[in-house]
Amino acid sequence: MTSASPDDVSRDLPEVAPEVAPEAAPELASEAAAWAEALDRMEDELHGALAQVDPVPWRPPIALGPIPPELQERATRLLEAQLHTIRYLEDVRQTTARHLAAVRSVPRSEVGAHPVYFDLIG
Repeated sequence: MTSASPDDVSRDLPEVAPEVAPEAAPELASEAAAWAEALDRMEDELHGALAQVDPVPWRPPIALGPIPPELQERATRLLEAQLHTIRYLEDVRQTTARHLAAVRSVPRSEVGAHPVYFDLIG
């Protein structure tokens, strides 16, 4: 299993620019500008969070030998915590994929006077 670097993830993110027609009503333009600003902040936060991720591949120490019996319980707890984290991250990945699919299902070329809502529960 390969893991993506933060740069790979950032590169895959779509570039988002305000999509407001110049002839749009002033209130639509200001709403779009407010949304564009909010999305800019969210994108900056996302890219900042990704920049902090610095995955380091684990390499087993050399010549440790078998784990001592007094450390086996601790190693088991650590393994369980790692497996729990893997399951959690997979759940988050699947949820994110569903949200992304919902966002991509909305036509981009239309700017309307009505907001679009997503039903994330149903």
